[in-house]
Amino acid sequence: MPAPKTYEGGSNLRTLRVVDYPMVLVLEQDKGTISSAWLRTPAGAVEIEQVEGMSYIAESVFLSQVDQDSKDDVLWRTSYTNFDGDGIHLWIGMTTWLPKVYILKTPFQYTRWDAVPAKLIVPKGTAVYISPATPAYEKTDSYSGRDSYSFVYTLRMTPEGPSFVPVPDVYRQLYILLRAGIQGESSPTKKLAYVRMLNEFSSLADGNPPQAETLLNLQLEKIAVLSWKR
Repeated sequence: MPAPKTYEGGSNLRTLRVVDYPMVLVLEQDKGTISSAWLRTPAGAVEIEQVEGMSYIAESVFLSQVDQDSKDDVLWRTSYTNFDGDGIHLWIGMTTWLPKVYILKTPFQYTRWDAVPAKLIVPKGTAVYISPATPAYEKTDSYSGRDSYSFVYTLRMTPEGPSFVPVPDVYRQLYILLRAGIQGESSPTKKLAYVRMLNEFSSLADGNPPQAETLLNLQLEKIAVLSWKR
């Protein structure tokens, strides 16, 4: 898998790219805080205003073949945070046969999952996204923050762009981790929310479609779509 590459173009400019893909993410920074961001592609440049005022913290690349050629398509995640610890993930997906770039964002917050030492085993091309909150299932509230578990989504590149694609084996692992993690939960209302989420993990592990509340909890917002001729 080609790793994302970072090039420093002066003290206030950070340029990110994935090797062999014609996309360049340019971050203009002032003391580590992004003042402007642009994604450059053969179809032109798009300003990414959503990351302004935040700090870049990490990136990952996920490769899979989803269109009609033999070349890997790419899902590229870069992550940003503000001074309060909240932030966003920027998801950039590219298909290669009829070149198209999808730009989306999701929010993130630190949750109890960040303190879990276990590492999930995921198939190639699968990104694990820890959402900020639990879904509001029937007769339950939604919980978020460092003291709460939240719903975990498996995102993959598809012909229509980055999307939630449940991967049963990942949800089998999540079921085991969540079941162990909630044993000591003292709040009856929060435990009920966790049990509902545990049941959903089990259902997804069996290959069933997600519930409406699970889908509504995923704030995957499209920013732009670009295309060009090869």
